[in-house]
Amino acid sequence: MITLFIFKSGARGMQYGIGTYIRELTDALLKIGGIKIYLVSYHSINCNEFSIRSITEKYSEINIPSPLIHTSQNNSSDKKYATAVVRLLTDFIPQNGKVIFQINYLDDLPVANKLKEKYKYPVISIVHFAQWQQLFEGNRKKLSGLNIDQPSNNIEFTLSKEKEFYHVPDHIVSVTHYMKDFLINDYGIIPEKITVIPNGLDYSKYETISKDERDSLKQKLGFGNDETIVLFSGRIDPCKGIFYLLDAFEEACKQNYNLKLVLLGQGNIQDCQKRLQSSFGKVIYTGFLPKELVTSIYQVADIGIVPSIYDHCPYTVLEMMANKIPLIASRINGLDEILDDNQCQFVNPVLSSEGDISFNIMELSDAILKMAGDTNFRNELAINSYDSLIRRFTAVRMADEMNNLFQTLFKDIIIPEYEENERR
Repeated sequence: MITLFIFKSGARGMQYGIGTYIRELTDALLKIGGIKIYLVSYHSINCNEFSIRSITEKYSEINIPSPLIHTSQNNSSDKKYATAVVRLLTDFIPQNGKVIFQINYLDDLPVANKLKEKYKYPVISIVHFAQWQQLFEGNRKKLSGLNIDQPSNNIEFTLSKEKEFYHVPDHIVSVTHYMKDFLINDYGIIPEKITVIPNGLDYSKYETISKDERDSLKQKLGFGNDETIVLFSGRIDPCKGIFYLLDAFEEACKQNYNLKLVLLGQGNIQDCQKRLQSSFGKVIYTGFLPKELVTSIYQVADIGIVPSIYDHCPYTVLEMMANKIPLIASRINGLDEILDDNQCQFVNPVLSSEGDISFNIMELSDAILKMAGDTNFRNELAINSYDSLIRRFTAVRMADEMNNLFQTLFKDIIIPEYEENERR
């Protein structure tokens, strides 16, 4: 029996792709058998005191709130809180046997360090995103000249912490090949320490509806049957190419009056509104929606669009593939590991001499118009991407590969039995 502790902080990313990853992985691992999982939510906003809830014999959720007295975030307070988190888990961590700690976010680093101090069990970290991409909007050239080993400013300090986040654990799982290469070349991680396991989705949860049902659902949601629904799903954020999308959509509306853009997610709506000149009535902002409504919008979408400046293996793409939504996507690292030219319509990023990434508005607009005007083309892409999903990006495959990694770690690492006084 493997006892797996999956750590989940209260960070914003947990509401989006990382949270979906944890749910999909947990559900799929539990179906394998021989694995007991504790989901440890710390800095939890959903509880006021420590609690544990046993969902099944093999799955429990542990909730640990933030400190009652909030202090400014610094190394000292982070370490004290991490010490408290690990102490609270002591009674749930077996004294011997197969135990794994899985961390998913940079915030988990203080907890990981404390676990490494106290236990000899393996710690693995998952690469879901890269700090340099967020800091520099995907501009890799801005990494040159930085001294992250002896940081002297906030940017260098942040990247130094991220580098530590990948040096501390016993093994790393990257959801893309290109981030494995980055960790090797830029952070000095040995290749043997990194395994690439792309994200996976339980596609059986997504139901295809008939044309009549779809037409009825469109009317129920307030759309006309003659309207072509272009769907963006995720954080409404510049890194997702949202401003380029809005500009391109307005251009496309000049030639196709039946387009409707649905932005499914949260973000700075005011900045988006400032981009619009003539298509206010054609753009819908939904904010966060109940799961049932999200499902309905996916079922009526005609086109999915993912114009990211940088990305990895986003669940929004996998979910659109599962719903057989034809995709327009930016040809960037990460997305080009999920899709090829037979499975989506790519738009090419424009790279400036300084390394900044942008998109040609007319190319993106033309992609929308081409997809909207060619039903056969849309159907072909949707079928091809769906076939790829069920071959390469299933939750079952992801869980099997993770389980194989777990078994390998225990072959390579000798786990001693603990005396009681070592654990207290």
